[in-house]
Parts: sequence; structure tokens; C-alpha cells
Amino acid sequence: MILLLGLVLGAAFGAILQLSGATSYMKIIGTLRLRDFTIMKLIMTAIGVGLIGVHVLDAVGMAHMKVKDLYVPGIVIAGLIFGVGFAVTGYCPGTALAAAAEGKPDAWMTIVGGLCGALTFAFLWPDLESSLAALGGFGPVTLHGSFGVEGLLIALPLGILCLWGAVRLPGVRPT
Repeated sequence: MILLLGLVLGAAFGAILQLSGATSYMKIIGTLRLRDFTIMKLIMTAIGVGLIGVHVLDAVGMAHMKVKDLYVPGIVIAGLIFGVGFAVTGYCPGTALAAAAEGKPDAWMTIVGGLCGALTFAFLWPDLESSLAALGGFGPVTLHGSFGVEGLLIALPLGILCLWGAVRLPGVRPT
């Protein structure tokens, strides 16, 4: 039943990506040029709903959030790799899968590149883990843990702020 729910939610997410135009190179360029805020609105909505939803589920005992250790060098390196990949291909992992489902061949190249990168990382991780942890490992860090409050007390206002921002952003600005 859980696998079926995952399939249904994944298909719904892919459909929303496709229907919003997030698989379109021109739509992505419009977002990056601050001319078309459709994808930005979609991302802010997803963050707001996810932030509130996960913390509510955690608060009522229906989810358990396991926080990974914070490795600052790893985050910087991963951010650079993600940014370069996004700039070169015009896709992030989710939009690449949705675009591939539409039959776009460039999306398949993005997926193959991402899988090769993940495989390389999997082989290198055992050797890198100790050096990354020594350079900037901080253990599991959370915003609410740093303030010593319940997670929902921070997630709720931030989620509402994201949803408010998504509603307030314009759609497509005239050129």
C-alpha cells in the first residue's frame, strides 16, 4: 500500500511539473531571467506544503525525521556540481525525469549524467567521508534544534511565508 501511495504521489508530482511547464527549457530560462515566475511559484508552493506537512506528520507521530550530519564541504561541492549541471542542461533531477517521460532526448542525457555522478560518488564516499567530516562535520543540525523549540513552531510560519510568497508573485512579466 505504501509503495502504491508513493507511485501515485510521484505521478501526481510529475504531472504537476509537466503541466506547469517546468520541463520546458524556455520556461526555465524565463525563470532564471526573472521574466516568468511560474516555476518559482511552483517551488515555493512545494516547499511550503512540504514543510508544514512533514512537520505536522512528525508532530502527530506519523513520520520520523532522521536528520543527516551536516558536512559543509560536501554541501559546497554538491551545490557547485548541481549548479553547473543545471546551467549546462537546464534540468534539475525532478524536471529531467518529467521531461524524459515527455520524450525529450536531452533529458535522458541529463539522467545518465546524474546516474554516473551518483555511482562515482558512491564509490568515492568511503574514502571521502572521514576527510569531509574532519573539515566541516557538525553532526545532525536543525534550525529548530539550534533555537531549542519544537520544529512545527518554525516550520509553520516559514511554510506560510512560502505559500504567501507563491500567491503574491506575478505570473509572466511582459518583456
